[in-house]
Amino acid sequence: MSLINNPRKAVIGVTAFVIAFVAGLFLSKCHSEPLGPTDAPYVQFSGGKTMIRGPAPVLDLAFTTPSKQLNKAYWQGSMTLIGSSSNRGIDAPNNMMLRGLFVDGLGRFDFGLGIAYVLNPLPYNGSNLNFALQADYRFAVVPLTVTWAHVSNAGMTDHNLGRDMLLLGWRFH
Repeated sequence: MSLINNPRKAVIGVTAFVIAFVAGLFLSKCHSEPLGPTDAPYVQFSGGKTMIRGPAPVLDLAFTTPSKQLNKAYWQGSMTLIGSSSNRGIDAPNNMMLRGLFVDGLGRFDFGLGIAYVLNPLPYNGSNLNFALQADYRFAVVPLTVTWAHVSNAGMTDHNLGRDMLLLGWRFH
């Protein structure tokens, strides 16, 4: 089982994420519950760090808008700045990525699936165009969001380490 040059564990994890995401689209009780002022549209500023491979500081600015295709879901576009890092003795320059995701969820948990354009793909991503996965937890009392985001080219090239980011964001309405 090797979906385009990926290790078995990665294929199983990504496949499970995508199946759960798609299943949630068809089950009306799986959509995010209205959280009042925490629902889209909003702008979110986040800061955090890349994890696992090449730790580096991250800043992210995201814009959300309600989806006309599915009630309680939303579209999210973001610009992410990643600081320089080093992995396996290879230095990576500062980087920027643009992400576009379709986001739906369950309660205060959101799950997004989309694409990302990475300006400097090497050494983590083997191509400029990548796939993006995202999981969020939105707090209701304060406008904070905790986000895990993964960007990789899904094994479309031999070079496919990917980037994982952990972010803490503040929503502005």
